[in-house]
Amino acid sequence: MGGMRAPWWALTAGLLWAGFAHAQAWLPSQGSADLTFSYSDSWTTKHWTSTGGTVDAGHTRMLTYSLAAEYSPSDRWMLAASLPLVQGEYHGAHPHPTYVDDGSYHETITDLRMEAHYQLLLQPLAIAPYVAYVLPTHEYETLGHAAPGRGLDELWVGVSMGKSLDRWIPRTYIEGRFTYAFVEAVHGVTHDKENVELALGYFFTPYWSLQGYWRWQETLGGIDVPVAPTDPLFPYHDQLAADDFTNIGASTTWNYSDHWAYSLAYMTGIMGRNGHKIDDLVSVSVTYDLTQHH
Repeated sequence: MGGMRAPWWALTAGLLWAGFAHAQAWLPSQGSADLTFSYSDSWTTKHWTSTGGTVDAGHTRMLTYSLAAEYSPSDRWMLAASLPLVQGEYHGAHPHPTYVDDGSYHETITDLRMEAHYQLLLQPLAIAPYVAYVLPTHEYETLGHAAPGRGLDELWVGVSMGKSLDRWIPRTYIEGRFTYAFVEAVHGVTHDKENVELALGYFFTPYWSLQGYWRWQETLGGIDVPVAPTDPLFPYHDQLAADDFTNIGASTTWNYSDHWAYSLAYMTGIMGRNGHKIDDLVSVSVTYDLTQHH
């Protein structure tokens, strides 16, 4: 790495992904540690059909409370873990035959995610491969519009990349991530996923930044939905849906002090298949840096 670290502003870029992703091309320095609490509120009034159209199959609201921790044992490595509590409700004429669609809020802790990131390069591009494992904490309901998750083991393999654009546009950077997820098969049906995330960020000051981002997912396999209640795969169709989407959004972060940072983000869906169309998703997060600053 040539003894060079990322520009000061790039080291805080990961905060801008709070609530939606965690693409960190520039990893924190040795000994860095932080805790992040995030809250997101997602509102859905349409479903994507298998052909990319939309249909009103009822309205769903999902609230997610997440606690995440990061620690860097060296300049090259970062370890992270997160655990969400999901609360959801559904209102509509087409509920699934499960309690989560009864019109009331139901909540549960869902999946523990554990990650390891490695700083491969800083110049001419920042490159940080990573691996993550998603592990359901227990058997929760996975069938229903308001189901809190899919309840499946997943192995993620990916790489984050970033580039300072200071040479052309001061205090600006571009960052992205590619992930391939090996997802647990259900009833012999495979449904791995590919995800791409791109972001363009700008720092107005050392303490205030703005980012716009684009997210894309393609499911490799899976099934089209809806399926008939008589279909043998009906009890598993929410797990197996060939959910493709393109979402866009923006976020801003304010570094209040050496220890506290606050983020606000917004996302909406613009294209998709076989899944919920996100009308509005708002996320707020608070990060506390445990590192001793001198």
